[in-house]
Amino acid sequence: MEINLNRILGITAVSLAVFILAVTGVSFVLKTAKPGKNLRTADPEPGMVTNMTSPDKGKLAAFTGLGHIRAVTKPDKKKDDTGIPVVVTPWFSYPEGDTEFYEELARKSTAMKALIAQYFAQYTEKELRSMSEEKIKRDLLKELNARFSLGKITAVYFSDYIFLE
Repeated sequence: MEINLNRILGITAVSLAVFILAVTGVSFVLKTAKPGKNLRTADPEPGMVTNMTSPDKGKLAAFTGLGHIRAVTKPDKKKDDTGIPVVVTPWFSYPEGDTEFYEELARKSTAMKALIAQYFAQYTEKELRSMSEEKIKRDLLKELNARFSLGKITAVYFSDYIFLE
């Protein structure tokens, strides 16, 4: 009795494909599938800020000096975890040509990193995911601007906003 290996592999591949399609179909029918649930709308790249204007029609510049910020969310007692790492790469828009304010941003970059990490540490992963990203940006904008004396940032953007599970 000769075993045809190609036939066995073909039957296995077809069976696997049918199984995957069946599970996917059942998930959609039962509405347990949530495609795109954790996708976010991408913010503009910092290089695009040259085409942006502030509410007072002034040109904007981008401050990208913070790099990646890693924080750990508040532990979720229901899940008995120690918190979920979150990585964000924030950048800010500010009035173009304001060199004094740029210098203040550069000088306070360490404090800004700490403030952003502290913000994410005060919420659980579930709380952060339930908040809109826009609310998080508004909160951070308000908290950051409260610490500046030479100017104000006009918006907070995230190049990266990732939960590491």
